[in-house]
Amino acid sequence: MATAVFVGLATLDIAYSVRRYPSEDSKTRAQDQFLGSGGPAANAAVAYAALSGRTPALVTALGEHQLAQLIRHDLDEFGVAPIDATPGARHRPPVSSIVVATETGTRTVVSLDGSQISAPFDPAHAGPLNDASVVLLDGHYPELAFGFATAARKRGIPVVLDAGRWRDTHAGLLPLVDIAVCSADFAPPNLVGDLFDHLHAHGVRYAAVTHGGDPIAYSMPGERGTIDIPPATAVDTLGAGDILHGAFCHYHVAGQPFPQALRSAAAIATLSCAHLGTRAWISTLPDTSRPATG
Repeated sequence: MATAVFVGLATLDIAYSVRRYPSEDSKTRAQDQFLGSGGPAANAAVAYAALSGRTPALVTALGEHQLAQLIRHDLDEFGVAPIDATPGARHRPPVSSIVVATETGTRTVVSLDGSQISAPFDPAHAGPLNDASVVLLDGHYPELAFGFATAARKRGIPVVLDAGRWRDTHAGLLPLVDIAVCSADFAPPNLVGDLFDHLHAHGVRYAAVTHGGDPIAYSMPGERGTIDIPPATAVDTLGAGDILHGAFCHYHVAGQPFPQALRSAAAIATLSCAHLGTRAWISTLPDTSRPATG
């Protein structure tokens, strides 16, 4: 029984930590390395599984390429059940190459985003919605996003949008979204006035904008405010936003009010920044046992 469904991108992440960024046309020995699945929806699903002890569904495009098997293995290890929207396909999944500079806690990512992969919506894959309490979309694979958002709306399941950078598909998705958690880079074209007003006018009831380590701004019916981010020394910010989205979904399903769910999720995202990669933080949770299926 999947209490949450995540829809969007899964990549293979290869991250190297170095003290500072290498000079151009040079060779650098890394301090450490991380290899695992990545992508906004995949990282969010892993965070949800780690915090909830439940097995969320991840609807994405994997195919049968050998690199896809590495992604599947990692997702399985961390308690996420992938649903492949492209079974039998031989495309190579997107690979992200990442350099993490530990002196500054910053990262640089070079990646393909899956835009060259066609991932159609198949109603036969919508079974996990029958038991879901929340659906998160990262905006990748538009047919999947629209299909699952429409199906979730018909079932009365809250739809959360991970709104990183503006995509043309967002214009059509916003009326199907209940909660939008946006990055500071999210900028609809020709925006006049306040972003929150724009989102609410398109049907989004609850909205937030993250600003890295600065306070999160939020807006909901009858209330606007900000939430402070816990102070911390960042080692690696890779995937912190994705982890925040997955943690938010967990705390939302657990019944926390919108501002409190954001506050709790921000604490988890901050925790993740103290470790290399997008998985090591999980071992610091009180219960690090494998999430139970269900």
